[in-house]
Amino acid sequence: MRSCYTLALLLSASLHAEIVDRIAATVGFEVVTETQVAGAVRVTAFLDGVEPDFSAENRRKVLDRLIDQALVRREVEFTRFAPPAVADVDPLAKQVLDRFRDRSAYVRALGAYGITEAEVREALTWQLTMLRFIEYRFQPSVQVTNAEIRQEYRRQAAAWREQHGTEPPTLQQIRTEVEKIVRQRLTDSALDRWLGEVRTQNTILYREGYKR
Repeated sequence: MRSCYTLALLLSASLHAEIVDRIAATVGFEVVTETQVAGAVRVTAFLDGVEPDFSAENRRKVLDRLIDQALVRREVEFTRFAPPAVADVDPLAKQVLDRFRDRSAYVRALGAYGITEAEVREALTWQLTMLRFIEYRFQPSVQVTNAEIRQEYRRQAAAWREQHGTEPPTLQQIRTEVEKIVRQRLTDSALDRWLGEVRTQNTILYREGYKR
């Protein structure tokens, strides 16, 4: 949603009056509202299977995540990166549904969290979009060295011994899995560096209640 620092107005169905949706932050001319922050808190908690955390600390974390997503979304739109097909999101939606006894229980849980099925699906679609875009945008430049693989294997082997009390599989046996771990960590680091650079190129203003 793009706006020249104008407040979003919501219509109250019961009172038929305009309610000001307070701004949480602005990213250039783009607005992130408190309603968006609260909605993200609810949806994230639902997907994680935990109670929504509306503490000031968590709302700030969620706001920062929404800002990062806004910056990534701009890049997604600029590169015309294709969103996932409906069929690609269906298995993720089914995994969420399968956590409940039946569809009625699922719908009741949605109501308890104050969210809709459409909002859950939108969140899953965006998660998949981001995952694929990050792989497309940053993973090709990642170079994994043998030294990094050996270092990660030592960490994994130590954790295995502590958890199982036995010797772990050899590096040769699990090299592919270890390399994936290293590659993902380096990709995440590349994303973090990019976000840090992009944040400095944009005027990001936090409103009262979200400033540190």
